[in-house]
Amino acid sequence: MSSYLEVVRHSPSRCRAAVARALFPYLFRRIAKSVVESCEFDSLKNYETSYRRLARLLGRDEDCLPACEIEFLLSVENRGAHPGTIALREYLFLSAFASILAPERAVEIGTLAGFSAAIIAAALHRRHPHEKGVLVETIDRNTHSVVDADKPVGFQIPDIILDFADTVHVLAPADSAVIRENSGREELQIISIDADHQHPRPLLDLLRAAPHVRSGGWILLHDIKLGTIGRTSTETDHKLGAAASFGAEWLFTYWPFRKIAGGNIGAVQIPARKAAIVPTALRLMKLPFEMKVSSHPRVRRELYESLLPLV
Repeated sequence: MSSYLEVVRHSPSRCRAAVARALFPYLFRRIAKSVVESCEFDSLKNYETSYRRLARLLGRDEDCLPACEIEFLLSVENRGAHPGTIALREYLFLSAFASILAPERAVEIGTLAGFSAAIIAAALHRRHPHEKGVLVETIDRNTHSVVDADKPVGFQIPDIILDFADTVHVLAPADSAVIRENSGREELQIISIDADHQHPRPLLDLLRAAPHVRSGGWILLHDIKLGTIGRTSTETDHKLGAAASFGAEWLFTYWPFRKIAGGNIGAVQIPARKAAIVPTALRLMKLPFEMKVSSHPRVRRELYESLLPLV
């Protein structure tokens, strides 16, 4: 009850009664547990088999691989890893997800070197080869990469998709709040979150993104096992600030609606009634914040504010 009253209290005075009425049906309802569906991509050799399984899970039984998809992914694999780049199994899942749903535009939160943005853009470009506009908007709070301070965020994008690098638009410095300036409500089908993993940053990013994702659309989450992995992480992982952050892991674990896991990457589906997300958000907000204590009041206020567009 106290959590719900806090949501109402943080609402503008003119709409507190409407917020209270909208949330009332969820006040005494137990949060259901959802079953995790799984589709892992273990190698390029088995990519097509996994692709077809994921297509079935996404309700696209007739989908087939676009031309040159395997060749592109092979060229990426042969590039070698760059610090901060997602692993092979993860970018195969990401590429397949974008390729199967094939929206005309996607948004990414967390750019770093731009590897994931390029992977998504390449998948969409294969589906929409004649599209001349922006296919992916990628958002980062930094202007320069945290793994290579001499280079701007997104510096890998032209190296990976040279012929259509202009299909990716980098927004930096900016955070997930900028989505409302560039996207309409219910406009997007896919948003990828791979930014600050400290709880509750991934939750805040998702809440800000959710109003702009159509009902039944998907939000991809990277590092859904990072907290567990971080307990035994290497010194290098700690330097990257990645170790023992449970934000994305808790968000994926507690998500009560449909979700698909692909190893250390997964996707959660946005429900038909977005107000149904609020109870889970309030539950997650009770978990210990992993950020600096001095930032807690500001972040908590931002979380409450981000709940209002869902109601």
